[in-house]
Amino acid sequence: MSNFKGQRGKLNGMGLGNHRKRISLALLVMVLILGICVPVLAEAGPEEILSAVQSRYADVGSMTADYTRVTSTPAMEGLFKTTSKHTASGFLIFKKPAKLILNQSSPRTEKMVTDGQTVWWYIPDENLVHRYTSVDIYGELKPLLDFLGGLTGLEGRFSIKVTPAGTGTEVKHRFDLTRLKEGSGPAGITVWFEPQSLDMTGFRLTSVLGETTDFTLRKVKLNQALDDRIFFFRIPPGAEVIDEAGE
Repeated sequence: MSNFKGQRGKLNGMGLGNHRKRISLALLVMVLILGICVPVLAEAGPEEILSAVQSRYADVGSMTADYTRVTSTPAMEGLFKTTSKHTASGFLIFKKPAKLILNQSSPRTEKMVTDGQTVWWYIPDENLVHRYTSVDIYGELKPLLDFLGGLTGLEGRFSIKVTPAGTGTEVKHRFDLTRLKEGSGPAGITVWFEPQSLDMTGFRLTSVLGETTDFTLRKVKLNQALDDRIFFFRIPPGAEVIDEAGE
């Protein structure tokens, strides 16, 4: 994923466990992939599983969920012989095509809001707001949006492999998307689904440097009515606002 750069550095180097950009994009992956439950036999083959998952996408308009995120940087572990894993948790609200509220509760309170054009990042402890008005959200997410649109847009750019539950040590259906050409977005996307219900239980984004971001969801609610006005960020009284430049 290309970086959101600003006067204070890269967006993925600030807050939310020092992985801001990956969080926002990763969460959009998660909420767009989820859909209405479609029963699938555990014995189904890769093509049947792929078809069943695809049939769910068009019906997903919104989602809310509790999340836990774990990021890992293997290169740092090798260089400094120390842990590079960071964990954060919170609550998210998503509405297609690219509206998102991310309320982080741990390890510290932070909030990220986007209406699909402007990204706001608020740090209550510092009463500081970072505003990104030049972030190409759709460009950043094009591979993911193509995936949700039926996979045809990914032809020639990603390979897609479906490993059914029961294959080797896999207890869930596993989708592996691997980038074939250079471009914005992750180098790889892995998603796990329950064999029968096709409920998504987790996903992983892998960067070109091998960094991974893993998400686990709880208390997922789909297709709730969400007013677009909740995605309009209101600057808290007295907060300092810093305008950042996106790439």
